Amino acid sequence: MLGYTEAQHRTVVIVDVAGFTAANRRGVHQVEIHKRLVELLTTAFDDAGIPWQDCDVEDRGDGKLILAPRDVFNIRLVDQLWSRLVAELRRYNALHSAAAVMQLRVAVHAGEVWRGPAGEVSPAINLAARIIEAAAAKDVLKATGAALAMIASDAFYRDVIEPDPAAAPDLFRRIPVDVKQTQTHAWLRVAESPQPEAVQPQLELEQLAPLLDGVFVPHLPVLVGRASGPGVPPAPPGSDAWASVRHLAEFNAGADGVPPALVFLGLLAGIVDRDRGEQLARWTEDQARRLGLPAGSGNRPVVEKLDKESRLHLLIAVLPDGVSRDQVLLFHWRQDDPEVWPPACGEPVTVAVDQLEQHVDDLVVGAEIAWERHDGPVTVELLLPRALLNLPVHAWQKEHRSGDPRPLSLDYPVVVRSLERMMSRQWHRAWKTRWTAFAADPAGGRVHVAQPPDPDRPHLLGAVLQDDPAVVTVVLTGPPPVRPDRGDELLAALRSGLPAVLWHRNGADPKTVGDLVSGLIEDGGLMALPESTHKARRRNHQSTNVLYTALEDVVLLWDDPGRVIHLDEWAG
Repeated sequence: MLGYTEAQHRTVVIVDVAGFTAANRRGVHQVEIHKRLVELLTTAFDDAGIPWQDCDVEDRGDGKLILAPRDVFNIRLVDQLWSRLVAELRRYNALHSAAAVMQLRVAVHAGEVWRGPAGEVSPAINLAARIIEAAAAKDVLKATGAALAMIASDAFYRDVIEPDPAAAPDLFRRIPVDVKQTQTHAWLRVAESPQPEAVQPQLELEQLAPLLDGVFVPHLPVLVGRASGPGVPPAPPGSDAWASVRHLAEFNAGADGVPPALVFLGLLAGIVDRDRGEQLARWTEDQARRLGLPAGSGNRPVVEKLDKESRLHLLIAVLPDGVSRDQVLLFHWRQDDPEVWPPACGEPVTVAVDQLEQHVDDLVVGAEIAWERHDGPVTVELLLPRALLNLPVHAWQKEHRSGDPRPLSLDYPVVVRSLERMMSRQWHRAWKTRWTAFAADPAGGRVHVAQPPDPDRPHLLGAVLQDDPAVVTVVLTGPPPVRPDRGDELLAALRSGLPAVLWHRNGADPKTVGDLVSGLIEDGGLMALPESTHKARRRNHQSTNVLYTALEDVVLLWDDPGRVIHLDEWAG
C-alpha cells in the first residue's frame, strides 16, 4: 500500500468523556475537562506501567485514541490501568463542581493497524469506536453516577481478561452493541462504587461583576492560592478579581463546607478600598447565612506578610537521569506565595546538558508571566549536582527568542545550590543549626578563606570550620572536583553546615575572592550577599570596574535550609 506502513498488531484504547456537551456545562467547564484529561491520563498510564510518552495518541475533542506501546503486556490495561484511572478520577472530581465532574468510558480492543499519511487505518480501531458508543454503557453511567466504565471487545475479554483472575473477569458483564451497522456484544465493567456527588454550594456571583470586574490588587494570585489550597490549579495569568472568583467558583467546598470563592472574597475584602471592602463583607455574610454556614465563614484574616518586600523564588533542580551523562532531568518549583514552601513541582522534563540554558530561559519567562503583578523581589536558584556546580549560570541569558537575549544577572540574584547537600539528610542538622545562629545574629557571621590543602592534614578545613561556629561563608581554593576526594574542601563546608560557599571558576587566588566578598558585604552584611552580588554584577554592565569584572568568574553557592526539597519524593 503506497505511503502506508506494514500492518502492526496494536492494542487500541479509546477514551471518551461522558456528557461532554451536557446542558449544565459552560465553555469554562469544557476547557477545564479537556485540559485536565491529558494530565489525568498521563498520570494513570504512567502509574500503571504504560509509559504515556511511548503511546501513540490522537486527540478527539472530548476523548483520545490511544495505541499502547507494543512491548506492554495487555493485562496492564485491565488490572492496573483500571485502578489508576478510578483513583485519578476520584481525585479530580473531589475538587471540581458538579458541572465539571468527569466520567469516562474506556474501550479496549486489539488488532492490525496500518499507518498512512492521513493517520491510522484499522478495523480494530473501527470496532473500538463502535463498542464505546454502546447504549448499555452510557445508560449505566448515567444511572449510577460512576466515574468509570470499561468496555472490552469480546475477543479482548476472551484472550486477556477471562484467563487472568487479576483482571477480575467476574466483574464484567456481557452487553449488546448495536451502533452504525455493527451488531455484536462486548463486556462492561463499571466502577464498583458510585463517584460521590460533588458538593458545590451555588453562590450568587453575578451581582459581584460590577464590583470586581477590572479590579487588581497586589498578590492577587496569592489570595487565590490561599483560598483554594494546593489541590486547585491557579487562575489564568493576568486574571482580575472577577475572573479569579469565577475560576474558584468551579471548585468544591472544603471539609468545612465553605466554598473557596467565598473564602477568596473574604480575603479580598480586607485588601480593596474601604467602600468596596464593606460591600464584599456584607455580601459574604449574606451568602454564608443563605447557605446555612456558620457566621463569619467568609471572613478570613489577611496574613500580614503580604507586603511589597516579600521575596519569591524559582528553584530549578538538575538531576542526573541515570542513563546518559549527556542528559539530565529538570524539575522546577515556582513560588507564587512567599509564605508557602514547597510549592507544587512543575512537570519534569529530560534535557540535553547543552540545552540547559534554553530550558532555564523558558522556565524564567514562564515565571515572569505568572508573577506579572508581583511587586517584590525574586531570586533564581539552580540546584545542581557537583559535576555541574562550576557552570556560569549567572551569565546565562533569557528571552533568546527575542533576538536580543538578556543576562539573568541583570534582573535577578542568581545562585547555585548543592544537590549533594540537599540529598544528604545526615548533614541537615548542622546546616540548620548554623543557619539559625546566623539568622539570629547576621552581623556576627564571618568569612573564612581556605588555605592550600595539606596532604598530611586532609581534615584541616573541616576542623577549622567546626571550631568556629560564627563562620558562615568559606572561600575555596578552587572549583570543586567532579568527584570528592581525600581532603575535599566543598565536602568539608557542606558537612560543617556552611550556607554560603564561593570559589573562582578558573582557580584564581582565593584571597582575591575573599577581598571581593569583603567589599560586597560592607553595606548589607553577609545575609545580603546574594543581593549584593547581584547589584555588583549589574554594575558590571555599566562600567569596567576591576572589582565588578573579577566577580564575573566567581560562583556563589547560597543554601537556605528553610527551603528544602525532598528530592527522593520526586526523582524516584
